[in-house]
Amino acid sequence: MALKIKTNRRIDVAAPAHVVKDFKVVILNSVFSDWTADDTALSEECLTRMKRSLSVVGLDADIVQIKRDIASPLKKYDPRETVIFNWCEGLDGAPNAYDAVPPVLEELGFAYTGADAWALGVSQDKGQTKDLLLQHRIPTPVSKIYDRPVLNGWRRYPALVKPATEHCSFGISRDSVVDNAQQLKDRIQYVVETWKSPALVEDFIDGAEFNVSVWGNGDDAEVLPLSMMEYGIFADYHDRLCTFDAKWNPESDAYRLIAVQCPAPIEKTLERRIKRVALATWKALKMRDYGRVDMRVRNGVPYVLDVNANPDITMEGGFARSCRAAGYDYGMAIAKILRHAAERMPTH
Repeated sequence: MALKIKTNRRIDVAAPAHVVKDFKVVILNSVFSDWTADDTALSEECLTRMKRSLSVVGLDADIVQIKRDIASPLKKYDPRETVIFNWCEGLDGAPNAYDAVPPVLEELGFAYTGADAWALGVSQDKGQTKDLLLQHRIPTPVSKIYDRPVLNGWRRYPALVKPATEHCSFGISRDSVVDNAQQLKDRIQYVVETWKSPALVEDFIDGAEFNVSVWGNGDDAEVLPLSMMEYGIFADYHDRLCTFDAKWNPESDAYRLIAVQCPAPIEKTLERRIKRVALATWKALKMRDYGRVDMRVRNGVPYVLDVNANPDITMEGGFARSCRAAGYDYGMAIAKILRHAAERMPTH
């Protein structure tokens, strides 16, 4: 049975005053033909955890999994009564096409959680994100996009090289930090050939990294407690970055040794600066419901490294960590995100 939420019922998460009707919830998730058995099992475990966590706060949810056909599995749901939790990372055969699902949901008339197609598309392309940040005068490391190893005068070292159209730290390792022109050329060539993506080259900022989770909409957007990744245990600055292994490989030194603190133990002046930059970024990219902005600080100035309009929303992820630090358990946090999306439900 699909989820029904009565807005006059308190579930530890305040509903917007103007949302006055019941609604159902569908957790929409994409599956891929090239997944291994372990991939499938992990996905199902995450979905089950979300469903169970919602049930703890009195909510039942349907799980709908899709490959390429979005419309058919949703036929039995009424957009006037349903909110979609959009937990899709593309479609089968197009795994990075985050922006492919929202237009279909909009055409079908559904309200859904998270950013729209435009914001997802921009945040997926690091070059477009950089351009937008600069247009809004938001600090971000100096950068260039390369589709071949011709440097055109780049002279800032150390530099960081990463795929311009990937996410989740794909293509990032200690070799991504380069110290001279030859290393830079080699790494650009690697990114272009291996990841089939232009390479983003940017000024490498050494130091702690901040994951800044934001939720809400418009002027009511709120920055959650900051998470700080501290790399000081590594003597070599080539190791002081959030690599793929640091995120996803429990057997790696980076995964085991990088300390994450939430709330971040920093002085209030810096905290306020980071929050101001995060909210300015949120507005510039027209993000909504929930998202994350990653930063590093140099000489007291927070620089935006990356923007994630579709961040990891699993129970173990950074967004959930910040929610817990703010006093929201997993079910409460997901329910609040759903309520933000419910503000966009059609009225007729």
